[in-house]
Amino acid sequence: MTQVGTPVQGEVLASRYRLDEVLLTDPSAGHALWRGTDSLLNRTVAIELRVPGGPAAEEMISAAVTAGRIVHPCVVGVYDAVDEGDRAFVVREWVEGIPLRDAVREGPLEPSRAAAIARTAAEALAAIHAAGYVHGNLQPATVLLGADDEITLTNLRLDPTTTPQHDIRAIGGLLYTALTAHWPHEVSAYNTGLPDAVHVDGRLLSPRQVRAGIPGYLDALTMDLLDPSVPAPPAAELAAELRRYDVADPDLSPLTAITPEPAPRRSPWKRIVVGAGGLAVVAIAAVVIAANGLPRAGDDFPSSNDPTKGNPQPSASPVVITPVSATILDPPRGDGAEKRDEQNAIDGNPATQWRTQEYTGPDFGKLKPGMGVVLDLGAPKKFSEVTVDLSAAGATVELRAGNTTPSDQPDVYTTVSPAQANASTTVRFAVEKPEAARYVMVWITTMPSVPDKGGFGIGVKEIKVTG
Repeated sequence: MTQVGTPVQGEVLASRYRLDEVLLTDPSAGHALWRGTDSLLNRTVAIELRVPGGPAAEEMISAAVTAGRIVHPCVVGVYDAVDEGDRAFVVREWVEGIPLRDAVREGPLEPSRAAAIARTAAEALAAIHAAGYVHGNLQPATVLLGADDEITLTNLRLDPTTTPQHDIRAIGGLLYTALTAHWPHEVSAYNTGLPDAVHVDGRLLSPRQVRAGIPGYLDALTMDLLDPSVPAPPAAELAAELRRYDVADPDLSPLTAITPEPAPRRSPWKRIVVGAGGLAVVAIAAVVIAANGLPRAGDDFPSSNDPTKGNPQPSASPVVITPVSATILDPPRGDGAEKRDEQNAIDGNPATQWRTQEYTGPDFGKLKPGMGVVLDLGAPKKFSEVTVDLSAAGATVELRAGNTTPSDQPDVYTTVSPAQANASTTVRFAVEKPEAARYVMVWITTMPSVPDKGGFGIGVKEIKVTG
């Protein structure tokens, strides 16, 4: 027996919307998606139907009404939402394209294409978030790729319990999918239709471990976005950072792709990782931009790390190496409570700091051997000096370095400059025989007393690395 309200091909809804072709149907849920025609405006539309309507369709209608307030070229438009009781339907913009899910079934995408899709999705998310909503359902099945990889975000869930951070993690999932043709279950999603990402010993393999040819900085960015311990940036800042990348050639700098437009304000979010040599070129290019403005079409940036190339100058002074992130190394006996505010140690603002808790003794109350602030330089780099500004004098500090991903084991890093006991508020570590290292750790083993509080603690205001 046919249920009341069940649609049939050729039927006209609300005296306006003709049902032309059923695209998807789920009879058990009374749900279907149709291609239709808006006879009033003579345009193709997508029509989502639910039978029955009423309370069963409240969520669909509510989401459609909310989505109708979001206007962006990369977000599917909502034209109408009607609840007739025995059935309800939502009329949306018709978008020509294929889901990202289907695009990767024949194989992963080129890194440059994957990054461009992620950037455009982040720009669309920025508009959604600015309107006070979240997508809540961003996954390979809800991202449509059109001509020239124009994308459209569809099926906005707009779940009030979902946070913008979940959307940002989903951008990491889209990047991972585009680069590997697998979906990481670290990001929750309903029925992506793709195989699960590969894990070894419970740990997600990075895109570069799955396939060759992926630039290191794009690989690191993807893993950072998927890592819940790494603060998620606002969508607009993520889009601005992605705009700086030219991943078609991993040997080119991130600034190669900049167009002659006003430069966006540099984001305080410093989790983006760039390729080997990239940060040095960024530092050089920043000087050029500061003096001359953005390059005109056809202008070239220096192609090496030599700051005098193309513009002879006196012998170069030490080059500042800008860390892309900071993390706190808290040994196994630590409770992790101090893993916060670590970016304050590299934000260029001495008025902010990362600080330990207060302990009953100068040696962390004998609870642990010490604590470290680990800087990620983005790629192995040679450095000759590290300067640390502390909140007070009297600490014991040493400098360690290595290429092992930060964990809770301080011994994975080698001492490159001896410990300085009873150090002043400014500690300078000189590295006599510089070796390339990606990670630099300021390791603290004793702390001074905290005036008027009876405990012991220390703050790290700023860490500066020079090559």
